[in-house]
Amino acid sequence: MKTGFVILAAGAGRRMGGVAKCLLELEGRSLLERLLTHLQPLRGKARHDLVLVLGHHAEDIQAHVARLPEQLAPLCVINPRPEDDTASSLRAGLRALAHDVKQVVVLLADQPMVDGTDVQAALEAFKARGPGIRVQVPMVHGQPGHPVIFDAQVCAALIGTPMQPSLRQWRAAHPEAVRLWTVDNPHYTRDLDTPQDLEALARETRWSWRWPG
Repeated sequence: MKTGFVILAAGAGRRMGGVAKCLLELEGRSLLERLLTHLQPLRGKARHDLVLVLGHHAEDIQAHVARLPEQLAPLCVINPRPEDDTASSLRAGLRALAHDVKQVVVLLADQPMVDGTDVQAALEAFKARGPGIRVQVPMVHGQPGHPVIFDAQVCAALIGTPMQPSLRQWRAAHPEAVRLWTVDNPHYTRDLDTPQDLEALARETRWSWRWPG
C-alpha cells in the first residue's frame, strides 16, 4: 500500500525563542535530518511521496535541506499563512502529495525521539485496524501524539470538499471512524516546545545539542 508522509515544520517556534526547531542539532545532526533518515527506508522513491511543509523560517530550512544527501530530500512546500492553525499547513502538504497514496502519515518536525521503528509500529497498527476505521491517533497515558495516520478517503475530504474541514473537525464529525491507539511509547508524545523541554531531554539522554550558527 503506497504511503505518503507529511512533516509539519511551519511554526515560528516562539516558545523556544523564535527559532526553527527542526534545525536544532542533536549529536551532530538536525532534528529534521534525523527524522528524514529514519523515514528513508519507509518512503517511496518519488520526492512527492514525502512533503515537508514550511512557513516561518522557510528560507533557513530550505537552505539546510539543500545540503542534505539527495536521497533524503523531501518535497518542500510553503504555507503562505503559517500563522493560521496547523490545519492550513496540513492541507498544503496533502495537496502536494502524490495522488496515488493510499494512506498518509503526519509527523511533527520537532519530535526528537520518533524513529523508523516507531513509525513502522504505527503503520502496522493501522494496517491491523478494525473495519470502518479511517484515522489512527496514538494515545500515550491519555495524551494524543504523532504520527497520525489516515486513509485516502479522509485525505480527499480534507482537501477536496467545499467546506474543507480540519482533521480535528473531521474526527469530531466521524468518531466511529477514529481509532485512539493506546500505546505505551513516550516517543509519540514528546516534542520540543520550550527551552525547558530541551533541557529535560539533554538530562535524560545526555545527548549533546547546539543551535546552528
